[in-house]
Amino acid sequence: MRITKSHKDNIVAYLCLSPAILGLLFLTIIPIIGVIGISFTNWSGLAEPTFVRFDNYVNIFTEDFFFYKSALVTVYFAFGAVITSIIYAFFISIMLNQRIPARGIIRSIYFIPYIIPVVATNVVWSWLYDCNFGAFNFVINSLGFDKSLFLQGEKTVVPSLILIAVWSTGNLIVIFLAGIQNVPRAYLEAVEIDGGNTWHKFRHVTVPMMTPIIFFNFLMSMINNLQVFVPAQALTKGGPNDSSLFLVYLIYREGFMKNNFGYACAISLVFFVFIAALTGFIFKTSDKWLFYEGK
Repeated sequence: MRITKSHKDNIVAYLCLSPAILGLLFLTIIPIIGVIGISFTNWSGLAEPTFVRFDNYVNIFTEDFFFYKSALVTVYFAFGAVITSIIYAFFISIMLNQRIPARGIIRSIYFIPYIIPVVATNVVWSWLYDCNFGAFNFVINSLGFDKSLFLQGEKTVVPSLILIAVWSTGNLIVIFLAGIQNVPRAYLEAVEIDGGNTWHKFRHVTVPMMTPIIFFNFLMSMINNLQVFVPAQALTKGGPNDSSLFLVYLIYREGFMKNNFGYACAISLVFFVFIAALTGFIFKTSDKWLFYEGK
Protein backbone atom coordinates (compact mmCIF):
# COMPACT_ATOMS: atom_id res chain seq x y z
CA MET A 1 0.00 0.00 0.00
CA ARG A 2 1.40 3.34 -1.02
CA ILE A 3 1.60 6.02 1.67
CA THR A 4 0.82 9.49 0.39
CA LYS A 5 2.45 12.68 1.61
CA SER A 6 -0.69 13.69 3.51
CA HIS A 7 -0.66 10.35 5.36
CA LYS A 8 2.98 10.86 6.26
CA ASP A 9 2.18 14.32 7.57
CA ASN A 10 -0.64 12.89 9.68
CA ILE A 11 1.66 10.22 11.12
CA VAL A 12 4.29 12.80 11.99
CA ALA A 13 1.66 15.05 13.54
CA TYR A 14 0.30 12.25 15.74
CA LEU A 15 3.81 11.22 16.76
CA CYS A 16 4.56 14.80 17.80
CA LEU A 17 1.26 15.05 19.66
CA SER A 18 1.57 11.66 21.36
CA PRO A 19 3.50 12.92 24.45
CA ALA A 20 0.83 15.55 25.11
CA ILE A 21 -1.99 13.07 24.44
CA LEU A 22 -0.46 10.45 26.73
CA GLY A 23 0.15 13.06 29.40
CA LEU A 24 -3.46 14.24 29.18
CA LEU A 25 -4.69 10.65 29.33
CA PHE A 26 -2.58 9.36 32.23
CA LEU A 27 -2.22 12.59 34.25
CA THR A 28 -5.68 14.08 33.80
CA ILE A 29 -8.42 11.89 32.32
CA ILE A 30 -7.65 8.59 34.10
CA PRO A 31 -7.11 10.29 37.52
CA ILE A 32 -10.43 12.14 37.13
CA ILE A 33 -12.19 8.85 36.35
CA GLY A 34 -10.49 7.33 39.40
CA VAL A 35 -11.63 10.20 41.63
CA ILE A 36 -15.21 9.78 40.37
CA GLY A 37 -15.13 6.08 41.16
CA ILE A 38 -13.58 6.52 44.63
CA SER A 39 -16.13 9.23 45.51
CA PHE A 40 -18.86 6.54 45.58
CA THR A 41 -16.97 4.49 48.19
CA ASN A 42 -15.82 4.85 51.77
CA TRP A 43 -12.23 3.91 50.90
CA SER A 44 -9.72 4.73 53.62
CA GLY A 45 -6.63 3.77 51.65
CA LEU A 46 -5.93 0.98 54.12
CA ALA A 47 -8.82 -1.43 53.57
CA GLU A 48 -10.99 -2.66 50.73
CA PRO A 49 -13.36 0.06 49.50
CA THR A 50 -17.08 -0.36 50.05
CA PHE A 51 -19.59 1.01 47.56
CA VAL A 52 -21.80 3.56 49.36
CA ARG A 53 -23.57 5.06 46.33
CA PHE A 54 -24.34 8.76 46.86
CA ASP A 55 -23.88 8.79 50.64
CA ASN A 56 -20.75 10.96 50.49
CA TYR A 57 -22.51 13.60 48.39
CA VAL A 58 -25.56 13.56 50.66
CA ASN A 59 -23.35 14.04 53.71
CA ILE A 60 -21.60 17.01 52.11
CA PHE A 61 -24.84 19.00 51.75
CA THR A 62 -26.75 17.75 54.80
CA GLU A 63 -24.33 16.93 57.61
CA ASP A 64 -20.94 18.51 56.98
CA PHE A 65 -20.81 21.86 58.76
CA PHE A 66 -17.17 22.31 57.75
CA PHE A 67 -17.97 22.19 54.03
CA TYR A 68 -20.26 25.23 54.07
CA LYS A 69 -17.90 27.23 56.25
CA SER A 70 -14.96 26.23 54.08
CA ALA A 71 -16.81 27.16 50.88
CA LEU A 72 -17.68 30.63 52.22
CA VAL A 73 -14.12 31.25 53.41
CA THR A 74 -12.71 30.11 50.06
CA VAL A 75 -15.02 32.37 48.04
CA TYR A 76 -14.30 35.29 50.40
CA PHE A 77 -10.56 34.83 50.00
CA ALA A 78 -10.68 34.26 46.23
CA PHE A 79 -12.81 37.29 45.36
CA GLY A 80 -10.95 39.52 47.80
CA ALA A 81 -7.56 38.45 46.48
CA VAL A 82 -8.59 38.63 42.81
CA ILE A 83 -10.25 42.04 42.87
CA THR A 84 -7.50 43.59 45.01
CA SER A 85 -4.74 42.00 42.91
CA ILE A 86 -6.27 43.12 39.61
CA ILE A 87 -6.60 46.73 40.76
CA TYR A 88 -3.13 46.77 42.33
CA ALA A 89 -1.38 45.10 39.38
CA PHE A 90 -3.16 47.28 36.82
CA PHE A 91 -2.16 50.59 38.37
CA ILE A 92 1.37 49.43 39.16
CA SER A 93 1.77 48.42 35.50
CA ILE A 94 0.59 51.87 34.42
CA MET A 95 3.22 53.50 36.64
CA LEU A 96 5.93 51.14 35.41
CA ASN A 97 5.08 52.10 31.84
CA GLN A 98 6.10 55.71 32.50
CA ARG A 99 9.54 57.11 31.69
CA ILE A 100 11.15 56.87 35.12
CA PRO A 101 14.80 56.34 36.14
CA ALA A 102 15.89 52.70 36.63
CA ARG A 103 12.62 51.50 35.14
CA GLY A 104 14.01 48.05 34.29
CA ILE A 105 15.29 47.48 37.82
CA ILE A 106 12.01 48.57 39.38
CA ARG A 107 10.08 46.23 37.08
CA SER A 108 12.31 43.35 38.17
CA ILE A 109 11.74 44.18 41.84
CA TYR A 110 7.97 43.97 41.40
CA PHE A 111 8.30 40.61 39.62
CA ILE A 112 10.62 39.00 42.20
CA PRO A 113 7.83 38.08 44.71
CA TYR A 114 6.22 35.90 42.04
CA ILE A 115 9.32 33.74 41.50
CA ILE A 116 10.20 33.28 45.18
CA PRO A 117 9.16 29.80 46.44
CA VAL A 118 5.70 30.03 47.97
CA VAL A 119 6.61 28.27 51.21
CA ALA A 120 9.57 30.60 51.78
CA THR A 121 7.33 33.59 51.14
CA ASN A 122 4.79 32.43 53.69
CA VAL A 123 7.46 31.76 56.32
CA VAL A 124 8.81 35.31 55.96
CA TRP A 125 5.30 36.77 56.19
CA SER A 126 4.64 34.71 59.32
CA TRP A 127 7.56 36.53 60.96
CA LEU A 128 6.16 39.89 59.88
CA TYR A 129 2.72 38.95 61.23
CA ASP A 130 3.99 37.62 64.57
CA CYS A 131 1.82 38.91 67.42
CA ASN A 132 4.66 39.67 69.81
CA PHE A 133 7.80 40.35 67.78
CA GLY A 134 6.54 40.93 64.22
CA ALA A 135 7.57 44.03 62.29
CA PHE A 136 3.97 45.04 61.55
CA ASN A 137 2.94 44.99 65.20
CA PHE A 138 6.11 46.86 66.10
CA VAL A 139 5.10 49.69 63.76
CA ILE A 140 1.46 49.61 64.92
CA ASN A 141 2.50 49.71 68.56
CA SER A 142 4.97 52.53 67.88
CA LEU A 143 2.13 54.61 66.44
CA GLY A 144 0.16 54.17 69.65
CA PHE A 145 -2.34 51.56 68.47
CA ASP A 146 -3.07 48.15 69.96
CA LYS A 147 -1.33 45.19 68.40
CA SER A 148 -3.23 43.13 65.84
CA LEU A 149 -3.61 39.37 65.96
CA PHE A 150 -3.26 39.06 62.18
CA LEU A 151 -3.01 35.28 61.55
CA GLN A 152 -4.30 34.46 65.04
CA GLY A 153 -7.52 36.45 64.74
CA GLU A 154 -10.70 35.07 63.16
CA LYS A 155 -11.55 38.41 61.51
CA THR A 156 -8.02 39.31 60.43
CA VAL A 157 -6.61 36.00 59.17
CA VAL A 158 -8.19 36.05 55.68
CA PRO A 159 -7.38 39.73 54.97
CA SER A 160 -3.82 39.00 56.11
CA LEU A 161 -3.57 36.13 53.64
CA ILE A 162 -5.11 38.29 50.91
CA LEU A 163 -2.30 40.81 51.44
CA ILE A 164 0.25 38.04 50.84
CA ALA A 165 -1.56 37.03 47.63
CA VAL A 166 -1.60 40.63 46.37
CA TRP A 167 2.10 41.05 47.12
CA SER A 168 2.86 37.98 44.96
CA THR A 169 1.12 39.19 41.79
CA GLY A 170 4.22 40.01 39.77
CA ASN A 171 2.94 37.86 36.91
CA LEU A 172 -0.21 39.96 36.60
CA ILE A 173 1.87 43.13 36.52
CA VAL A 174 4.01 41.77 33.68
CA ILE A 175 0.96 40.73 31.64
CA PHE A 176 -0.76 44.08 32.20
CA LEU A 177 2.44 45.92 31.29
CA ALA A 178 2.69 44.02 28.00
CA GLY A 179 -0.95 44.85 27.24
CA ILE A 180 -0.51 48.56 27.99
CA GLN A 181 2.51 48.75 25.70
CA ASN A 182 0.37 47.32 22.87
CA VAL A 183 -2.40 49.92 23.14
CA PRO A 184 -2.45 51.62 19.70
CA ARG A 185 -0.73 54.99 19.90
CA ALA A 186 -3.00 56.32 17.15
CA TYR A 187 -6.04 56.12 19.45
CA LEU A 188 -4.27 58.04 22.22
CA GLU A 189 -3.18 60.71 19.75
CA ALA A 190 -6.75 61.00 18.46
CA VAL A 191 -7.94 61.78 22.00
CA GLU A 192 -5.24 64.44 22.33
CA ILE A 193 -6.29 66.04 19.03
CA ASP A 194 -9.89 66.16 20.26
CA GLY A 195 -8.72 68.02 23.38
CA GLY A 196 -8.82 65.07 25.77
CA ASN A 197 -6.60 64.83 28.84
CA THR A 198 -4.88 61.92 30.59
CA TRP A 199 -8.12 60.79 32.25
CA HIS A 200 -9.95 60.72 28.93
CA LYS A 201 -7.21 58.61 27.36
CA PHE A 202 -7.30 56.23 30.32
CA ARG A 203 -11.09 55.99 30.46
CA HIS A 204 -11.92 55.79 26.75
CA VAL A 205 -8.85 54.10 25.25
CA THR A 206 -6.59 52.33 27.74
CA VAL A 207 -9.27 50.57 29.80
CA PRO A 208 -11.40 49.39 26.82
CA MET A 209 -8.33 48.15 24.95
CA MET A 210 -7.13 46.35 28.10
CA THR A 211 -10.39 44.48 28.77
CA PRO A 212 -9.19 41.22 27.10
CA ILE A 213 -6.08 41.31 29.33
CA ILE A 214 -8.20 42.11 32.38
CA PHE A 215 -10.49 39.20 31.50
CA PHE A 216 -7.57 36.77 31.17
CA ASN A 217 -5.93 37.88 34.42
CA PHE A 218 -9.25 37.85 36.27
CA LEU A 219 -10.16 34.35 35.10
CA MET A 220 -6.77 32.75 35.74
CA SER A 221 -6.35 34.51 39.06
CA MET A 222 -9.82 33.44 40.17
CA ILE A 223 -9.17 29.79 39.37
CA ASN A 224 -5.79 29.86 41.11
CA ASN A 225 -7.04 31.61 44.24
CA LEU A 226 -10.03 29.32 44.61
CA GLN A 227 -7.53 26.47 44.83
CA VAL A 228 -5.47 28.17 47.56
CA PHE A 229 -3.71 25.68 49.82
CA VAL A 230 -0.17 26.66 50.83
CA PRO A 231 -1.08 29.54 53.21
CA ALA A 232 -3.47 27.30 55.15
CA GLN A 233 -0.92 24.49 55.27
CA ALA A 234 2.15 26.61 56.06
CA LEU A 235 0.71 29.33 58.29
CA THR A 236 -2.69 28.65 59.83
CA LYS A 237 -3.55 24.93 59.58
CA GLY A 238 -7.07 26.09 58.78
CA GLY A 239 -7.37 28.14 61.98
CA PRO A 240 -8.13 29.95 64.06
CA ASN A 241 -11.46 28.21 64.60
CA ASP A 242 -11.54 27.11 60.93
CA SER A 243 -11.48 30.75 59.77
CA SER A 244 -8.98 29.85 57.03
CA LEU A 245 -10.21 26.34 56.31
CA PHE A 246 -10.07 26.62 52.52
CA LEU A 247 -11.69 23.88 50.45
CA VAL A 248 -8.45 22.41 49.15
CA TYR A 249 -7.12 22.21 52.71
CA LEU A 250 -10.40 20.59 53.79
CA ILE A 251 -9.93 18.00 51.03
CA TYR A 252 -6.35 17.44 52.17
CA ARG A 253 -7.46 17.07 55.79
CA GLU A 254 -10.20 14.58 54.97
CA GLY A 255 -8.03 12.51 52.66
CA PHE A 256 -4.53 12.54 54.11
CA MET A 257 -5.12 13.34 57.77
CA LYS A 258 -8.33 11.38 58.37
CA ASN A 259 -7.79 8.69 55.68
CA ASN A 260 -11.27 9.34 54.33
CA PHE A 261 -10.38 9.29 50.65
CA GLY A 262 -13.88 8.54 49.39
CA TYR A 263 -15.33 11.59 51.08
CA ALA A 264 -12.36 13.76 50.03
CA CYS A 265 -12.89 12.72 46.39
CA ALA A 266 -16.57 13.63 46.63
CA ILE A 267 -15.71 17.12 47.90
CA SER A 268 -13.14 17.43 45.11
CA LEU A 269 -15.76 16.72 42.46
CA VAL A 270 -18.25 19.16 43.97
CA PHE A 271 -15.49 21.77 44.03
CA PHE A 272 -14.58 20.97 40.42
CA VAL A 273 -18.19 21.43 39.29
CA PHE A 274 -18.36 24.77 41.13
CA ILE A 275 -15.19 26.09 39.45
CA ALA A 276 -16.38 24.86 36.04
CA ALA A 277 -19.77 26.54 36.51
CA LEU A 278 -18.15 29.79 37.66
CA THR A 279 -15.77 29.73 34.68
CA GLY A 280 -18.68 29.17 32.31
CA PHE A 281 -20.59 32.06 33.90
CA ILE A 282 -17.59 34.39 33.51
CA PHE A 283 -17.25 33.44 29.84
CA LYS A 284 -20.99 33.85 29.28
CA THR A 285 -21.08 37.37 30.70
CA SER A 286 -17.75 38.53 29.23
CA ASP A 287 -19.30 39.72 25.94
CA LYS A 288 -21.05 42.53 27.82
CA TRP A 289 -17.82 44.25 28.85
CA LEU A 290 -15.05 42.90 26.59
CA PHE A 291 -13.84 45.18 23.82
CA TYR A 292 -11.69 44.11 20.87
CA GLU A 293 -9.96 46.41 18.43
CA GLY A 294 -11.88 44.96 15.50
CA LYS A 295 -15.27 45.76 17.04
